[in-house]
Amino acid sequence: MRIPRQRGSEPVVVVLSSEPSLSLSARATLAVGRWAWKHRRSWAPTGIATTLLAVTGMLYLIEPRTAWALAVLALAPAGVWAWGMLRRRPSSRRAAIWRAVLAASATAGFAWIAVAAWVGPHRPSVFAAWAVLTLIAQVGWVVARRLTVVSEKESI
Repeated sequence: MRIPRQRGSEPVVVVLSSEPSLSLSARATLAVGRWAWKHRRSWAPTGIATTLLAVTGMLYLIEPRTAWALAVLALAPAGVWAWGMLRRRPSSRRAAIWRAVLAASATAGFAWIAVAAWVGPHRPSVFAAWAVLTLIAQVGWVVARRLTVVSEKESI
């Protein structure tokens, strides 16, 4: 580009960027990506649940009979909780309730994996159960993290 020089004025400098400016959708995508990266620990249960949804879909397509082994493993969290209650009782009622809720949630999650591997995660009822379990896990994760942060601040 050539700009003619004017009499008595300074030369004109034009700076042209080689990169085109980002579109509005690209800027929004970058903003959402940065926000998601900043808060990635808060969304861990949702990420894990989404990964499990894809894995059980592939498992259903490859070998659905694996669900029988997964069904047996689904009882493990409840068994570990029962064994722990027989061996040593928790010191507080709150700890006992949290452990029971955690064992029930883990058992429900593993049972969902077994069912999804057997009948497929694409079924409406199985997908609805996945959504409910994911929501429960996400809310429980956020509540537990806030309770942990509060208790750490109180101990200082």
